[in-house]
Amino acid sequence: MENRIIIEPAKKIREIARTSLKGNWQKVFVGIAIYYFLSVVVSSVLDLFFTSVNYIQLYTGEYVPIRMYYASPIYDFVLSGPLMLGIAMFLLAYFRKHTIDYTLTFEGFSMFVKGFLLYLLYSVKIFLWSLLFIIPGLIAAFRYSQAFYLRVDHPEWTTSQCLAESSRLMKGNKAKLFGLGLSFIGWYMLASIPSVIFGFAELSGIMSIAVAAVLSIPALFVDLYSMMSEVVFYELLTGNLVIEEARPFTEIE
Repeated sequence: MENRIIIEPAKKIREIARTSLKGNWQKVFVGIAIYYFLSVVVSSVLDLFFTSVNYIQLYTGEYVPIRMYYASPIYDFVLSGPLMLGIAMFLLAYFRKHTIDYTLTFEGFSMFVKGFLLYLLYSVKIFLWSLLFIIPGLIAAFRYSQAFYLRVDHPEWTTSQCLAESSRLMKGNKAKLFGLGLSFIGWYMLASIPSVIFGFAELSGIMSIAVAAVLSIPALFVDLYSMMSEVVFYELLTGNLVIEEARPFTEIE
């Protein structure tokens, strides 16, 4: 079975994403914020309490502190899969039915083993390709980028099937997804201004994490825009969404 080649420009995909979010940006943003809290904030808090510091002596005689974080990497490794499944469920449900169900962000935990195994194999494949150099690793990331959406739509599939189908669907489409991602660079630059201006305050502990979270709000809105565009891309890729070109009206004489 041949895969569909995406011909819609990034501008059109972003337009569809904006249209779907119209009137509900704030509500859908809450789902993204939940995902951000569980994936980034919790991981940062773990770094505060589970960190070891070792000092390395330089040839000049100075000692340089080296911090070792051991709780957050384990947390990320174990929970990233279910969390990514949960946000995929939430965004797909909203785009398809315009239903906002925040519990879906936690629904990935109901498929914990499948989510974990998918993330494990996904990460291993990208890592192995990255050993060849950065570019093969990036190509692999785009090749398997649809695996979590496919897992949501096909819970009966094996991990290998999800990755293989993503690879098939992305043949001839990796550059298009890359271009879609590049089209958000300007928005991310604008969203980073608050962090650039206020992000150098001498803060530590929980306060630094709280301030970082607040300063990240503009970037999270861009994340929402970008992730919804990726959902549109997936729907086009799988044929669930078909854009019909308007035909000019011809008067019958």
